[in-house]
Amino acid sequence: MRADLVVKNGLVVTPAGARSLSILVGDGRITGLVETGAEHAADDEIDARGLIVFPGAIEPHCHFWDPGPTEREDWGTGTRSAAAGGITTVIEMPLSDPPTVDAAAIELKQERAAANAYVDYALWGGIVPATMEDLPGRIAELRERGAVAYKAFMCWSAREFPPVDDGILLAAMDELAKHDFLFGLHAENDAIILSRQQAAINGGRTAPQDYVDSRPEIAEIEAVQRAALFAEATGARVYIVHMSTAVAVDEVLAARRRGVRIHAETAPQYLTLDRSALDQLGPYAKCSPPLRASETVEALWRHVLDGAIDTIGSDHAPFTRAEKDAGLDDIWGAPNGLTGIQTMIPLVFSEGVRRRGMSLERFAQLFAGNAARIFGLADRKGQIAVGADADLLLLDPESTWTIDDESLEYKNRWSPYYGIPVTGKVTRTIVRGRTIFADGAIVGEQGYGKQLYPST
Repeated sequence: MRADLVVKNGLVVTPAGARSLSILVGDGRITGLVETGAEHAADDEIDARGLIVFPGAIEPHCHFWDPGPTEREDWGTGTRSAAAGGITTVIEMPLSDPPTVDAAAIELKQERAAANAYVDYALWGGIVPATMEDLPGRIAELRERGAVAYKAFMCWSAREFPPVDDGILLAAMDELAKHDFLFGLHAENDAIILSRQQAAINGGRTAPQDYVDSRPEIAEIEAVQRAALFAEATGARVYIVHMSTAVAVDEVLAARRRGVRIHAETAPQYLTLDRSALDQLGPYAKCSPPLRASETVEALWRHVLDGAIDTIGSDHAPFTRAEKDAGLDDIWGAPNGLTGIQTMIPLVFSEGVRRRGMSLERFAQLFAGNAARIFGLADRKGQIAVGADADLLLLDPESTWTIDDESLEYKNRWSPYYGIPVTGKVTRTIVRGRTIFADGAIVGEQGYGKQLYPST
């Protein structure tokens, strides 16, 4: 049978291992995996000689602010950036305006995404204190419209998305557990943070390192411990986002040994930057949780390599330069958040695979397979296998280059990784058999991306 496309001569990373294969594509799906060198008729072909072919990356944690303050980012620029970074599916967070906590809000977001997305996408729903007015109803209406998971904050983050207290946290876990829906948590102890922050402000401490000191590791460790305890009591399935410290991951491992269903995500900033970056970048390195000490970075890498960490998400949370510059003289004036969706794959490939010996299979799990399984998308996404969507990431493992602002697709072209040399470059991104990014340029169609719905 003639294929629409054959991707040949690449080192293909499948669940069974990495080997030289040709990938046959028809109607947007993988129709065959055959030995390299075999002749196959196809309407089009891509020669991937010298490249590694990974399953298209799934980004579980990004903020596009659309609808809302789209001067920061929007569905078009955000998914262009994703495609340029080898990402074929984004799972977008609910911190829009209005926040994605009810039917009207998610429908508005669906309209924006359908018209503008370059890659496929799924949506987080949100849980805030107002959700408690009709918790079962709110959860159900979001699910009916495709929410693959629900997000809440255990500490203050954004005006439009207030945190939940322990009563709401426990009630939400009870309700979500009834349906086996995934509950994502930003886990930091609110009281510790607010107390330290206020003490710093009262004392006139406004330097970037004062911000880091206001959010100590214990704030994250305790919140993860508490979330695990609540999940154990309710049977809820919990996903801890952007973990920054290995000791908190140890708490996740301890909970798993007790039978708690708890997943761990980290972010590239916690693997490639440390708190000294704030001395050079100031508010452009301000995020939450904050960057940690260099020893903590190395300890976290051990959990990435040993399998304790399930996924890596960029936590792409862009702001305008004006918003960030408001913290140049007083760190408290700047919002918390970094850009990172386009640079995540090459950074972690360079630091993980090239520098620390991470296997290609583990890399594919971290960026595709595990997220597909956790978020209920594994029927079509997350692996190179017959029947799966033809979502492919082609990467040149030998290309050495330096991250610069000019190559970014972000609406606000700044990066905390500016000037960092990396080895490993995304050369092509294919979504359902169609090339969206190739050789440094977006070639796909705005609005091509489709919403994904959970299979369970």
